[in-house]
Amino acid sequence: MNFFFTGMKHSGKTTFAKRVAQERNKTWADSDDLILNLISPLSVREYYKRFGKEAFLLQERKAVSEFINSHDDFVLSLGGGICDNTPVMELMKEHGKLIYLSRPEELLFEKIKQKGLPPFLDTDNPRATFHELFLRRDKIYRSYLDLEIELGPYSDKDQTLNFILSKLEEKYGR
Repeated sequence: MNFFFTGMKHSGKTTFAKRVAQERNKTWADSDDLILNLISPLSVREYYKRFGKEAFLLQERKAVSEFINSHDDFVLSLGGGICDNTPVMELMKEHGKLIYLSRPEELLFEKIKQKGLPPFLDTDNPRATFHELFLRRDKIYRSYLDLEIELGPYSDKDQTLNFILSKLEEKYGR
């Protein structure tokens, strides 16, 4: 069974998708790395700035599609904005289970502030911009999810991993 880990920026998608894959002996990849392989030597920001949103969404779709078509029994972690790419969301629904790692908005925003504000947040009012983004993306994720795993602050990653594994086993078996 294929698992797609989705969620907002800093929800733990990459960290826990990779560890779930290790625990379950599955192949793991991150969609950001797959995209970078296609657009190299440009960074995602450079590519997006040079070619625009639509071109980026096409590269994102190509990267995820190629991975799905060449792998089986995997865990794929996805960028926080994947929900804005409807064809990719529908493709993933056809080929596996979408696991939505949700965390409270306040915790996510605090983590974003600690790591540095991304360019997609308005510097004059980043909190309000993030709130709007959170509401919009949360709604989209919920419309596609197969399983939501609610995470709070996870100071102990091993404990959080065990919680995620127990939720996956509860729903899909070992």
